[in-house]
Amino acid sequence: MEDIKWVINRLGLYWHYILISLLGSIFEATGTAGISLLIKSLVDKIFLLKDGGEILKIVLMLMALVLLSQLGNFLTSFFSALYTEKEMVKLRKEAFTKLLRADYSAFLGVLPGEFASRVLSDMQLYKNLIGSYVVKLIRDPITVIFLIGVLLYRDWLLTLALGLLIPVHFATVKYFGGKRGKYIERTQKGFAHVTDKVFSSFVGFESIRSFKAQETFEKIFNLLNKTLFRSSLKSHLYFALNSVFNYTFGYSVVALVIIYGGYRIAEGSITPGDFISYLTALVFLQNPLMEAQKGIMEFRSSLPVVARIRELLNLREEYDGHVSIKEYKKEIVVDNLRVNLGKRELLKNINLRITKGEKLGIMGDTGSGKSTLLRVLSGLLPYSGSVKLDGVELRDIKREDLRDILLLLSQDSFVYPGTVRENLLIAGEKEDRKLLEALRLAACDFVKNLDQYVDPKSLSGGEKQRLALARVFLKSPQIILLDEATSALDAKREEEILNNLFKTFEDRTFLIVAHRFSNLLRCDRVIVIREGSIVFEGEPREAIDYFLQSP
Repeated sequence: MEDIKWVINRLGLYWHYILISLLGSIFEATGTAGISLLIKSLVDKIFLLKDGGEILKIVLMLMALVLLSQLGNFLTSFFSALYTEKEMVKLRKEAFTKLLRADYSAFLGVLPGEFASRVLSDMQLYKNLIGSYVVKLIRDPITVIFLIGVLLYRDWLLTLALGLLIPVHFATVKYFGGKRGKYIERTQKGFAHVTDKVFSSFVGFESIRSFKAQETFEKIFNLLNKTLFRSSLKSHLYFALNSVFNYTFGYSVVALVIIYGGYRIAEGSITPGDFISYLTALVFLQNPLMEAQKGIMEFRSSLPVVARIRELLNLREEYDGHVSIKEYKKEIVVDNLRVNLGKRELLKNINLRITKGEKLGIMGDTGSGKSTLLRVLSGLLPYSGSVKLDGVELRDIKREDLRDILLLLSQDSFVYPGTVRENLLIAGEKEDRKLLEALRLAACDFVKNLDQYVDPKSLSGGEKQRLALARVFLKSPQIILLDEATSALDAKREEEILNNLFKTFEDRTFLIVAHRFSNLLRCDRVIVIREGSIVFEGEPREAIDYFLQSP
């Protein structure tokens, strides 16, 4: 019920378009019902009485009703499309903005294909829901009501008798709609898994080829693909069964009415025109009644998609502090820091003091917690304990201010398809002279000009890292966190860029996660992290010796 209220509230913004669509539905229903009423005069006066003087009058009335019906069809179709497209523009914007502003923890443990599925596949189903299914629920019931009015006018007793069959329709809506909804939800989840597997396969294409793992990935994909096939096929199966039942049931009713009408005409209680008019209205009723029933079923079966979209829009946004800090003046103090992800304890009892201008190296085994520590300091991960920047708790600092002061750069360099200029504009700088200087300092010699198009798939890991490092020179942060940010560079390039970084930002604070000892030897101090705890702190060479000698 909450999902239905949510849809109604969103569509309420477009009430004037929906009102015009409703008016069009009334026009269309009036034209259709009028044609069925006009059939009596056509049969009795023209075909039976052969009154030639009535032909022109009846034909003109028929054309007027057709034009009214088609005008209504246009108003309904166009304005329903108009509010649908407006809603989709609004919803896609809201969804993308929510993803950009969602708390970092919302993405932990979630398949990359999951959110892609919600933004792409779920949105298309929602568009069908409001643009097709809702229209059926507005237009077709009105036509049904008008045609039932004709049926009651022509033979109210027979119409009431047929009305006893309506509960059968409601029962089929409930049954088939519920079944289809269950399998649509499974289909969407399966689509998310398939999307994730395809995405991961393209990212790891080289590794898959190198390890000759194509068959392994084919088996995994085929299993997911078959699961998706089964759930999708069952969804279509229940839709098809519902359609077959409806049309078979409907025309069975028409057959019974023909037998009944033939008997009434034979005994002279009704004219052929009365019966043909009734039969025409009943036949006209078939399609809108079936479409209305389909609309109800499709609406019910699509509600799981609404729930998934609501979950996306209700993602917890990143917490924003209330304290404004414009400058880093003294130190960062970490006291008894702990980080948990579910039941896993990623960091525990971390105590650390980092003074302004210090270059702190961080080393440890893979998975020891190095990257987690940097993500806490950059305000991405929630924590317990205390992390204070110049005496102010990190969680209390406004996110905008914190990211003006501090910049995190990881080894997974973000480069998106576009020009070099567009990729550098992420840092906020627009002046060409400064953009070119940043490229020089980051040793981006592969860039010919700022308007050069770059495709992440065609760049090497080192090229992507250098382009990402160019943003650091443009951003000019006061605290720089480098998480293996030069891991893909050769030793010569790495030394050149690090020299430029330390020279350009000689008074800035650096936290450097690195496996190469040459990088750690540049630091003033190095800490060693094991299993989420700091186990050593001291001079770079002492830390390296401890790391190599300790188990």
